[in-house]
Amino acid sequence: MPKFHHVRRLCAYLLILAAMLLSIGTAHAAISEGESGRRVALVIGNSVYKTLPSLPNPANDVEEVAATLRAAGFDVTIGVNVDRIGLEDTVRRFLRSTSNAEAGLIYYSGHGIQVGGQNFLVPVDATLETPYDVETQTMPLDLILNHLKQNSRVQLIFLDACRNNPFNAQKFWMAEKLEPVGATRGLARIDSDLGSLIAFSTEPGQVALDGTGALSPYSESFIKRASEPNKEIRQVLTDVRRDVIAMTNGKQVPWENSSLMDSFYFIPAPPPPSVEPMQQVSVPEDAASTKLPIAPPHDETGSTLLVTLNQLPQTGKLSFDGKPVAQGDKMPAAALTALSYDSSGVAAGTVGLIGYTVSDPYGQATQGVVAITVSADAGAKLAQLEQQKQVRLADADAYLKTLSRDMDTPIGVGPVKTSLPVVPASAAEMTFKVAALPAKGTLRAGDRVIGLGHVLEAADIPALSYEPQIGTENQPFALTLQAANDDLQPATITFKPVLDACDTAAAAPLDLQGVTAGKLPNEIDPSIAVPACAEAMKTYPEVARFVYQLGRAQLANRDTKTAFATIKKAMDAGHVRAIYELSSLYEFGASVPRDAAKASEIAKSGAAKGDPFALHSYGKALYYGRGTKADQQLGLRLMLQAADLGHTYAMNELGYIFLNGVNVPADPDRGIRFYEAGVQRNDIYSLNNLALVYRFGKGAPEDLPKALDLFTRAAEGGQPYAPTNLGRMYRDGVGVAADKAEAVKWLEMGAERGDYWGALDRAILAKEDGADADGLATAARYFALATAVNMPGSGDPKNQAKAALKTLPNAAKKKAEESFAAELTAQEKKALPKTKSLDDRLVQLAKATWVKRNPRYDLF
Repeated sequence: MPKFHHVRRLCAYLLILAAMLLSIGTAHAAISEGESGRRVALVIGNSVYKTLPSLPNPANDVEEVAATLRAAGFDVTIGVNVDRIGLEDTVRRFLRSTSNAEAGLIYYSGHGIQVGGQNFLVPVDATLETPYDVETQTMPLDLILNHLKQNSRVQLIFLDACRNNPFNAQKFWMAEKLEPVGATRGLARIDSDLGSLIAFSTEPGQVALDGTGALSPYSESFIKRASEPNKEIRQVLTDVRRDVIAMTNGKQVPWENSSLMDSFYFIPAPPPPSVEPMQQVSVPEDAASTKLPIAPPHDETGSTLLVTLNQLPQTGKLSFDGKPVAQGDKMPAAALTALSYDSSGVAAGTVGLIGYTVSDPYGQATQGVVAITVSADAGAKLAQLEQQKQVRLADADAYLKTLSRDMDTPIGVGPVKTSLPVVPASAAEMTFKVAALPAKGTLRAGDRVIGLGHVLEAADIPALSYEPQIGTENQPFALTLQAANDDLQPATITFKPVLDACDTAAAAPLDLQGVTAGKLPNEIDPSIAVPACAEAMKTYPEVARFVYQLGRAQLANRDTKTAFATIKKAMDAGHVRAIYELSSLYEFGASVPRDAAKASEIAKSGAAKGDPFALHSYGKALYYGRGTKADQQLGLRLMLQAADLGHTYAMNELGYIFLNGVNVPADPDRGIRFYEAGVQRNDIYSLNNLALVYRFGKGAPEDLPKALDLFTRAAEGGQPYAPTNLGRMYRDGVGVAADKAEAVKWLEMGAERGDYWGALDRAILAKEDGADADGLATAARYFALATAVNMPGSGDPKNQAKAALKTLPNAAKKKAEESFAAELTAQEKKALPKTKSLDDRLVQLAKATWVKRNPRYDLF
């Protein structure tokens, strides 16, 4: 009995000592709160230029930079050796990902140019040979940066693009000015706004070196320093500057301008290592070697941990891998679970103490204590523990097998819960390591962003969510989890990003808050889109995009009044494109009185938010003074911004302005460049506009074969006026052998698309051939259709079709009337306004049948 009390007192003493040890020194810990918000990055590297000097390193640079940023929790949009259209597409995908981001980062490596104090990224197909090339061949950095400022709390810009100026032209058009190229060395200084940091690989106006290795000096140092844990970004850049100066013998001095309000860490320190603070184990007496069942420490990021043995048992012998250990020894964390204890000669009831410190690469440390009790029945306890371990492993193995699955994951609705099953209680103390991670998108456990190698607690598994990157539909991404400390078969969850049915059916083109390329209004099937978007709104009530797209679907369904209210609701909820849509309803007087001033006022707010459609609409209003006071300079600049984002309507407007000298001196070459830019994007209007240039030789030499080809491509793509232009060439034998049948085919196509002139010309052909009743009836049909679709600005104020219809015999009109009426139901015919005039009746029937065939309203 006295011996028992002695043991109790000794244990109490050791536990007090353990508590004292645990309270000692986390003085080296540097606790840093990591950012829990979304981090997005645009990384572009252009090396292989088609006409400009190639650069050996940028493509290599950005692959490594992208990997570094992914490790730092960024969802990276990457572009390598992108041409102008590829750059445009990459930038738009990135801008779609920036909404409500904690941090947005741009890293560009390649050729850059400064003109008029602005910096431009140069894609690989740029030539920059003429004064017209900057505005159609490059991408202004400000356009990306300004959007980023509106949508993220912190903006980080890194430019390794300050090479020698290799461009032939020394002056370029910048809106209304012909600007000289800035200092031929380097880029222009950018002043940062609050929350921004702008970093150049060299001083403004100076040249960066490409280096002799696989990476540029700047990128090489950035990758190294940004990967160092728990280092604030301004310290990172100080270290980068020191490295680059050393690598280039002082020839290159990196520069930055910061207005950051808070500290920023690429790899912030995680919580200190997780350690069981007090463990008690029993070992049998007189046992030469007993492996101690010590719970392993771990770090949530999977960092390599180091164990320092601060105190050893006063009796018995502690060893690792058959070799004795000493106080102060340092070893990998995994070695802690492999320690053995020799109890030979140690009396039963003796308690020994192991005190240890676990430290991580961030300078953080946590302490733990293991109390070892020598016991006569320890063997049975150890056997029981081993049995429990085997049960735990079996349960964990069975659990991992249940995790492997394929998961459809909606894009653009925020983090999507995986709903993985809870870890069984028997394995609840196990940890799981991330062995493979989706290359795109963001994996989270609650608010914590998960990276490759991170360690998950049991409670983290059912809390996992995945947010796919926009633009990754139909691309599978694998997450592989394995037991952190045991050799079990891993589990693989395959995420399959998918578009919601509303996005598939009714997304808008160039919507920077959208998730896909989108559909033109005529391409929306309201029978599919309306229910799909209504369901999406119900499922994701916080996603304003679905509200806007329901409004588009309702417009396609011709429910304009309801659509107006829905679009207004989307605008109030923060969807930027809805602003333009509402403006257009006022512009055209759809469900509300036509009001150009109101339309312009609304579009202005959308333009301020960088929406390409609003930029074009408000820019055009300013340029022509429609609904607002004219400001041609600002209007021109806004339309150029819309064109920079790939808005072909803006390209066509700019082409028309410069080709015809509308409020500016005519510059046909400049106008044609914008038409050509639209043609590169397969825009049907640009195809038709450029065809007109070559058809009539206005601004360029007449080229009838080229005109014929462009008209044909435009017509086949759905352009409303190209078929008439093509029909006339076949009718008149211009650039092609005269072919009446082909002329009829194309003119009828133009008429069906609502082109007044196509319908008029087809009617005239029929009248000229109208020796029989059928010919004259065809003429009546098309004269009536031309009158029905005639709109202000058609170029025929006298309405030749209406006058010509009066000259046809009543018999032909009656036959045309019967033909129209056969296309309508009795109820549809009854709904037509009453009239005694046969001509008016024909026009009404022509309009009703044309509308019933659901023509492409969006083409006008």
